Amino acid sequence: MQTTPAREVGGGFAGNRDLIPYLKYHYVPYDLGRFSNSLEYAFDDWTVSQFAKSLGKESDYRTFSERGSYWRNVIDTETGYARMKDSKGIWLADFDPYKSGANHHYVEGNAWQLTFFVPQDVPALAETIGKDRFIERLEWGFEESDKTRYNGKNDQYWNYPVIQGNQQSMHFAWLFNWVGKPWLTQKWSRAIMDRYYGYGLANAYLGDEDQGQMSAWFIMSALGLFQTDGGCRAEPVYEIGSPIFEKVTIDLGERFGRGKTFSIEAKNSSRLNKYVQSAKLNGNVLTDFKFPASELLKGGKLELEMGAEPNEHWGIQD
Repeated sequence: MQTTPAREVGGGFAGNRDLIPYLKYHYVPYDLGRFSNSLEYAFDDWTVSQFAKSLGKESDYRTFSERGSYWRNVIDTETGYARMKDSKGIWLADFDPYKSGANHHYVEGNAWQLTFFVPQDVPALAETIGKDRFIERLEWGFEESDKTRYNGKNDQYWNYPVIQGNQQSMHFAWLFNWVGKPWLTQKWSRAIMDRYYGYGLANAYLGDEDQGQMSAWFIMSALGLFQTDGGCRAEPVYEIGSPIFEKVTIDLGERFGRGKTFSIEAKNSSRLNKYVQSAKLNGNVLTDFKFPASELLKGGKLELEMGAEPNEHWGIQD
């Protein structure tokens, strides 16, 4: 998919439509294809690099790792957005990060939303945009979208920042973990669970189930676990959020080399006590917001102390 040009096959179409211009320009110029595919293909390339790394294919790893950073070529550092650029390298004039979503160049989203699609290297994206601007913009988006329950009227998702019913926004709450603000991941992931999904018997979440993704997001977030990069790195990690249950036990089944069970205990967890105060993984103090997925799969226990106020010293990356 990442090396073979797209083509018609058996009356259908197979492949990445914009692969040829992407490989030539190291992004997809908007006069030659769908611009936001620049970000999609860069992530795809990165996942291939991780697969190659796991297989010990060093040359392929280096090649696709470099291609996985092509997202840098579409971030306009002046505005801090993934801004449409043509084949001459000229940024689109009269740029509007919201209105951009009303055309086909930002697939199912707008520039405000699609700019955050660099799940393979969130810290690098924040550095490129400006870390403070990254955090301020993202937090502003949550504050605005909380007013509308993280939903877009008449599915006009391009008119809003954070839209939980659309895939482009579903990792947003977890980005704060990666920029030194894990308490904001805890705050806003809980806010989505409360406002979008609801907690009363009469509530039903808004939008399209979309092949189970809406429910899957809720289940993972309710457990207090997430994988912003989809678990695609050679050595996957789980990121910690804010569990809504005081105790959950996951049955690993002792299959495929896994352990028997993994438990998550969130002591004192409640609608008010949503902030992680401290953590232990298998009895050892855990000061990072993430831990290796391998630790979960071999079985054990994650213990979290929860409280009503943020602990701004826990979970900060070294």
